[in-house]
Amino acid sequence: MERFYCFSKDKFLDFFKALESFGTVQAPVRVTDQSFAFRAVKEPKEIAFEALRTILPPKKFFYPGRETLVSWQGNEVKDHQPEIQKQVLFGVHPCDLAGLGIMDTIFSAEPQDNHYLLRREATIVVGLSCMPDKHCFCKSMGTDTPDSSAYDIFLTDIGEEYFIEIKTPRAYALFENDQLLLKPITEEHREKYKDFWLKRSEAFQIGFASDNLRATMDMEWDNPVWEELGNRCLSCGNCVPVCPTCYCFDVIDVASLHEDGGERIREWDACQFTGFAKVAGDFNFRPGPVDRLKFWYRHKLHGFEDPHGMPTCVGCGRCTVSCPSGIDDIVGTVLRLQAKVEEEPKKGPANDK
Repeated sequence: MERFYCFSKDKFLDFFKALESFGTVQAPVRVTDQSFAFRAVKEPKEIAFEALRTILPPKKFFYPGRETLVSWQGNEVKDHQPEIQKQVLFGVHPCDLAGLGIMDTIFSAEPQDNHYLLRREATIVVGLSCMPDKHCFCKSMGTDTPDSSAYDIFLTDIGEEYFIEIKTPRAYALFENDQLLLKPITEEHREKYKDFWLKRSEAFQIGFASDNLRATMDMEWDNPVWEELGNRCLSCGNCVPVCPTCYCFDVIDVASLHEDGGERIREWDACQFTGFAKVAGDFNFRPGPVDRLKFWYRHKLHGFEDPHGMPTCVGCGRCTVSCPSGIDDIVGTVLRLQAKVEEEPKKGPANDK
């Protein structure tokens, strides 16, 4: 099902209350002068509607940084069942919706990840339109329009009103008791809706031609660009937790100090860490930062295409703004590999948010 309505921004409190009737509302809030984070909110005035990218992407709600998978006591082993609470994730932009769609593909593949899927099922996702800044390149990655498989509701800002797309029956049910909130759309609403998305498409400031991206990554594997960028990499791993689609993890057993028991814990890992590719025999498949950086770029821009037919980069720009060495400028790097520019456009840290 998909139904189209509109509602006045003056009625946003009523819309918010309808969302609250399902569960805790998580939305972007301002945490510093330059950064935003998803937090539980109780009033609309807490929401930072202007937030373009949060520090961490929405994956943290479904795939937490650290969680217990199994516990044991003596010879008894139990699967750990996560505590699931209903929630509404509000303000998810198209790039992050694409990221959720990719994570859904990964975690629903066999063997399915029950923890992720239970949290996903308990969450209503509300998408929100946005305008790109100088770091956004989702248009180049084909993720600039909302992934309809990833949201329940999507709001497009058309001035004094929101154009609302309701995708799922459970989302529609939220408004059944308030027939006065949602209004039928008119031809004027449709025109405003189309006008917004046309202007947004024309507002991107950076990007690259992606039709030859796969060939570029294959043919430029030995390009000197990798040596230059890799030697500046600090191996801090900052680019991994901020990525909406990075999902590598480590599993460790933590024994109790006082009892004959313990827990098996999963926690986020990063392919940029020195020991990530280290195996038995003290052999490391990617011992240097150049090897690891090339691997990361390839996985983001090409590697996922072989099994699933799509790259995993969604063009959100988080890695670009969070890299202390300024080497995760994906657009600049691709343009150099494509010989569209001869030198890196900007040196040094990219934290000029």
